Amino acid sequence: MILASLLLVASALASSAGALAPGMPAPSFTGPRLDGGSVALESLRGRVVLLNFWAVDCPPCRIEMPELEKIHRRYSGRGLRVLGVTEMDPAPDQAARFVAQIGVTYPILLDPGARIGTLYGIEAHPTSLVIDARGIVRFVNAGYLKGEEKEIERAVREALASGSGASSAAPARHAMGGKP
Repeated sequence: MILASLLLVASALASSAGALAPGMPAPSFTGPRLDGGSVALESLRGRVVLLNFWAVDCPPCRIEMPELEKIHRRYSGRGLRVLGVTEMDPAPDQAARFVAQIGVTYPILLDPGARIGTLYGIEAHPTSLVIDARGIVRFVNAGYLKGEEKEIERAVREALASGSGASSAAPARHAMGGKP
């Protein structure tokens, strides 16, 4: 019984070992844009990035994405770049319909085979990360409950206020979608 409990705990720890945490460098990637072309995370160095992993069939994503659009509109003039990364390999036309339905205007990347999601250790949809101008993860929110957009927005403001991201005054935060 004790051995089974230890194995369960070890398995849980191993499965979460790949997830990024605040203070870690954001893995570099290049992904194809839904509307053509591609985006490399490295090309956004010097800017704060809000990276959101989502799925077409994810009800919390449908609720969160309009809130992220508001953050995008509010802070893009101050240097924020929002990128959505669609997971679960939807057909591009299905992803385009979803994005149009909810009114998202920030760039959407396709992630065939969850290559980018795997780099980031994504375990839940949606997952949002705030990456500072130096490429360091400053905030992670796995899952979404209404109201958590306030925490995401606060992390964006802190990252923007720190300028180059070199300030140690902006605390690293980690939220788990309202879960302990």
